[in-house]
Amino acid sequence: MVEIDLKAHEKQGIRPQALPGHLGHRRRLKEKYAAAGADALQDYELLELLLTYSIPHRDTKPYAKQLLAVFQNIRRVLEADLESLQNLGGLPLQSALQLKAIGDLVRLSTKQEFKRGRIISSPQQVAAFLKEQIGGRPREVFTALFLDHRNHLLAFEHLQEGTVDHTAVYPREILKRALELNATGIILSHNHPAGSLEASEGDKQLTRQVQSAARAMGITIHDHLIVTTEGTFSFRQSGLL
Repeated sequence: MVEIDLKAHEKQGIRPQALPGHLGHRRRLKEKYAAAGADALQDYELLELLLTYSIPHRDTKPYAKQLLAVFQNIRRVLEADLESLQNLGGLPLQSALQLKAIGDLVRLSTKQEFKRGRIISSPQQVAAFLKEQIGGRPREVFTALFLDHRNHLLAFEHLQEGTVDHTAVYPREILKRALELNATGIILSHNHPAGSLEASEGDKQLTRQVQSAARAMGITIHDHLIVTTEGTFSFRQSGLL
């Protein structure tokens, strides 16, 4: 990747003010970030700074502002798929790949903390983990944490991905996987991309069906969480389990 050496321009007697506008702005962004970190930048400025490494010869501010206008916040930008980043965000492929990779790294780093064998003891801990994993996904994703009788984590799995407002999940598939893992407890979860934390009738019906079938097999449904970027809804805490 070709990057313009701003210091070299200064050595040659070219003052920063004489550089093209976006290059001078880019230099100031980098200096600002190096001196004070992300807190010193607005959200769009942090995005445009990142994009300078995949779009080296153009002003990246319009791209950054379009991304936030379309996806509303940085979390949703990093949760977006490649097609959406290109078609809705207007990014070239290399930049879409860059942001997708950053989002995947964030989720992977969090997921690695929830390794097999970890004791699941805090509802707040689980809620924070699920918000990071699926809260900002553009489509509904249904997941489950499978636990043993001592609440050790056996697996965290994505069971189904649907549309922006619906996911088709079958209780028998959830319980089949629990039996394969010898799980005695399950924490169900799915996201609401539109941002609502209200449980639909379909959500309630599915939860009742899974709970009834699980009880007959000696498996406990510890909770079902609805997740968005802003918060979580607990079926257990709301008296629906």
